[in-house]
Amino acid sequence: MGAAGLFTESDLMIVCRAASLAERLTEKHFDLAKDHWKSEPYTILTLKQVDRGLYEPGVFANVIRYKTRTNQKTRSAPAERYGIVLQDPNILRALLRQSHHDLWTISLFVLTHELIHVVRFNKFSVNFFSEPGARQTEENLVQSITGEILSGVTNTDRLLAMYADRDDLLQETN
Repeated sequence: MGAAGLFTESDLMIVCRAASLAERLTEKHFDLAKDHWKSEPYTILTLKQVDRGLYEPGVFANVIRYKTRTNQKTRSAPAERYGIVLQDPNILRALLRQSHHDLWTISLFVLTHELIHVVRFNKFSVNFFSEPGARQTEENLVQSITGEILSGVTNTDRLLAMYADRDDLLQETN
């Protein structure tokens, strides 16, 4: 784990492995095609890769929406994509406070949660720019789905119980 509060290269390898399982579990839950993420790609970003303005102190990650650049060779229009911005400092602080957590488990939890958001934005017409009340309702629903998907997956039950209430999550990362 990075001393500066950012992920190291070895941390990122763990995150990528967790992302792979999170993708498969999310595909299975929503009955998506096995190559779903190739046709609707997303990007995983860390705070090292983005502007510090995207830092959010009370969360482990957030989803952003952006447009790709126009391909000059094919003249294709910019595509709209989603990115998952991992909040490295918040995740690392939570790991330091909880001796029974590990980066792989918390990454699986966070990425599964955020991929559910991405699927819901793309497939269920959930409004990315919803009002705070609707946003909280969506968070509660996504948290519930995350629990369904990860229930029984190695090491996640304790984590799910700990973060069953989003208020616990905010207290844990602040």
